[in-house]
Amino acid sequence: LGSLLVPVWVKNVGHIRVFAAVASLASVTILMQSVIVDPWFWMLMRMGTGLCYAGLFIVTESWLNAIATNNTRGRLFSIYIIEIWASQTLGQFLLNAASPSGYDLFILTSVLISMALVPLLLVRTPSPTIEVPEKLNIMGLIKTAPLGATGAFVAGITSGAILGLGALYAKTIGLDVVEISLFIGASYLGGMVLQWPIGKLSDRQDRRLTILLVGLVGAVTALVVPFGHSVSNISIMMFGMFLLGAFTFPMYALSSSHMNDQLRPEQVLSASSGLILLNGAGGVIGPLVASVVMDLVHINALFIFIALMNLSVAVFAIHRMRVKAPMVVEEQGDHVHVGLTVTPVVAAEMLAEADSNTPSASDNHEVEIKL
Repeated sequence: LGSLLVPVWVKNVGHIRVFAAVASLASVTILMQSVIVDPWFWMLMRMGTGLCYAGLFIVTESWLNAIATNNTRGRLFSIYIIEIWASQTLGQFLLNAASPSGYDLFILTSVLISMALVPLLLVRTPSPTIEVPEKLNIMGLIKTAPLGATGAFVAGITSGAILGLGALYAKTIGLDVVEISLFIGASYLGGMVLQWPIGKLSDRQDRRLTILLVGLVGAVTALVVPFGHSVSNISIMMFGMFLLGAFTFPMYALSSSHMNDQLRPEQVLSASSGLILLNGAGGVIGPLVASVVMDLVHINALFIFIALMNLSVAVFAIHRMRVKAPMVVEEQGDHVHVGLTVTPVVAAEMLAEADSNTPSASDNHEVEIKL
């Protein structure tokens, strides 16, 4: 919802006002959860928080995109995505700052969001303009790049299951708060470490082959965690989460890149938003389905579910490689990192600019979009 509404707000009133508004609203929605303890009210507040986060990332990333040049964009956003992954990893350890049963963590989170306003409001540089994406066509996207669309959707399912239910799994098997933080943080760390190497590998070969390999390895590594649980070895479980993050989280970037390889310049804007919406839909469906599977089968079925999802992408990649000839590797663009938050406007800007600076429509750039 935020990915659709916030770009319109930014177009109407500008980056700085939208950032200030959504940051303030995010702070409010978080604090209100400590005032009214009710599951339905919390669900409403968390929806509002998610919408506000979309606004925060759109402003931040589009501003970076505006000041970057074609020669500095890759390095600038590589640093940006590393900072995002590092902050998300450190954020897991905030669970240890206070008791989860109290209100302190809500207050701390609200304070951190409010502090994000300070540097932006003190900057005198005029905010950049932003282009609203064209109307998307999901069916056209699936027809144009079926593997890219499927990979993005499944990436949302798997990442949603890991991040949405990983902490619940860890608590259920008896891990304490510190161990839960390490458990989830290990997956973030894995994604941060291998995100760049996997992207560079995809530049040097048929990108579908990279998707196939990542899907297969992701399916195998998903089984390491339940194996560690079965032998009561927490070190194996932590290592398994590291590997799972390393070979699951990059799938969305690979799918986005493969999609971009298939597009004409005029298709980029609508396709980028459509891909993000597919990923977001997967992020909603993943935890819901996985939680039912865990309840009906076994707690370890969470990782079996993730393994099957990763395997399904690998199998579909094999099918696509059999029915369609590979693209010439030289026609694939360079790998450009854009972080891991859902920001369709920024994705559209980067994809469109990449296409407009290439000698032919087929010489596209790979763009990794944050979810």
